[in-house]
Amino acid sequence: MNPLSPCLAWAEKLALRYEDLTLEERTALDAHVQSCQACRRAQADYQHLDARLRALPPPAVKPLPRLSPILVSAEREERSTRKPQPSRAPSPARRQRTSSFVRIIEKTLPATLVASLILALAVLFGARYVFTSLAHPLGTTLLSYTGQHDIVDAVDWSPDDRYVVSASWDRTVQIWDAKTKTRRLTYTGHSDIVDAVAWSPDGKYIASGSWDHTVQIWNAQTGQLLITYKQHHDVVSTVAWSPDGKYIASGSWDHTVQIWNAQTGQRVVTYGNDKKQPSNEFINAVAWSPDSRFIAIADRDSKVNIVDATTGLILRTYRGHTDVVNTVSWSPDGRYIASGGRDKTVQVWNAATGKTVQTYKGHSFDVSDVSWSPDGKYIASSSWDHTVQLWNVQTDQTLYTYKGHNENVEAVVWSHDGRYIASGGWDRTTQIWEAAI
Repeated sequence: MNPLSPCLAWAEKLALRYEDLTLEERTALDAHVQSCQACRRAQADYQHLDARLRALPPPAVKPLPRLSPILVSAEREERSTRKPQPSRAPSPARRQRTSSFVRIIEKTLPATLVASLILALAVLFGARYVFTSLAHPLGTTLLSYTGQHDIVDAVDWSPDDRYVVSASWDRTVQIWDAKTKTRRLTYTGHSDIVDAVAWSPDGKYIASGSWDHTVQIWNAQTGQLLITYKQHHDVVSTVAWSPDGKYIASGSWDHTVQIWNAQTGQRVVTYGNDKKQPSNEFINAVAWSPDSRFIAIADRDSKVNIVDATTGLILRTYRGHTDVVNTVSWSPDGRYIASGGRDKTVQVWNAATGKTVQTYKGHSFDVSDVSWSPDGKYIASSSWDHTVQLWNVQTDQTLYTYKGHNENVEAVVWSHDGRYIASGGWDRTTQIWEAAI
C-alpha cells in the first residue's frame, strides 16, 4: 500500500462529513487519525475540499449531461429513421441499426466512465490543486464566533485543526468547530476570568488558567475535570504544554513560573523563588523550545529570560525592549524567539546568542500576542490598535493587515497547516480568516 494512502478500513468514514458520523464513529476516527499520518493527511484534504465547496456560490450553469453528445445524437438518428411496424420479429435492417447503436455505446461508454473516474479522482485526491484557484484572498474572514459574552483573551487550535478553543472573561472556555462554528463543549469549571488556554499535543486535553489562581486540565471530548493545580497564589496569566506533552509551564502574577507533571499535577521546578535569581515582576507569557529543553519567560520589567526547564535557572536574558513584554514565541526550528510588548514592537532574536535580527514596528499600540507560521517564514502579531498584521520575518515587510476586529485584539494563533489564523479580542469574537501566503 502507498504509505500516503488512507487505510482502507477508514476510507469511507474519512470521506463523510464529521456531522454525518455517529458519536461512536467520531470518537473512533479521532483516535485513529492521531496515530495514522496517512489518514490524518487524507482527512485534512477532505476538510479543505469541504470548506471550499461550502464557500462556493450557487451553481450558475446547468449540470453536465449524463450521456455524451455522441450517444444522444446516435440515439436520435436511430429514432428518426425508425418507422412504425406491426408486431413481428425485427427486420434485418432494424437489427443492423440496433447493432450499430450498441457498437457506439460499447465504444463511447468506457470513455465516459473513464472521464467520470478522472473527475472523481481529481476531486477526491487532487483537491488542493483543483481548488487552488477558488481559495479566498488573503485576509478573508471565513467565520466569526460569537458564543462568548465578554473579552476573548486566549485561543488555540486542536492539533488536527478541526476545532478552536477560546477562553474568555465570561469565565468559560468553549470548544467549537472551525468550519461551521458549531459549539461542541462549554467548560465552566473556573470561578473567575479565564485568560490562558492550551491544547495538549495529542489533542486529548485542555489546560486553562484563570484569575481564580488555578490551572485546570480537562478532557477535550467530555469536559471532565482531571487535575486542578493550586500552587499559584495569584492570577494565572499563561499556560503552555511542553511539546512532548509531559509537562505544563504556568506563569502567574505571583512572580513565578511553575513546571509540573501534566499527568499527576506534581510540581517539578519553580522559577522565581531562587534567592540567587529572584523574580520581582508579574509573569506575562511563557513558551517552550521545540525540543522541550528550555522555556522563554516574558515579564513586566521589559526583559525575556531563557531558563533551563529542568532546573529553572536563567541561561540568557534578552533586554531589547523598552517597556513591558506581553508575549513570547519560539520559532518552529528553535533558532529564534519573537517577543512583543508595550513598546509597540515585535523583536526577533537569536535564541542562542540573544542578538536581535529583526524589529517590526508596524503597530501603533501595544503588541498583545505573536504566532509563527508553521514554516517559520512569517509572523502574525496582534495589537491593541485593533489589527493583526502578517509580515515577513526576513525583511519585516508587512504582507497584510487584518482589520476584522473593532476593538483591541488579544490573541492570535496560526493553524497547524498554515492555511488559517484565529484571532480573539475585546469585541467578544473569535474570528477565523484566510492566511495562506
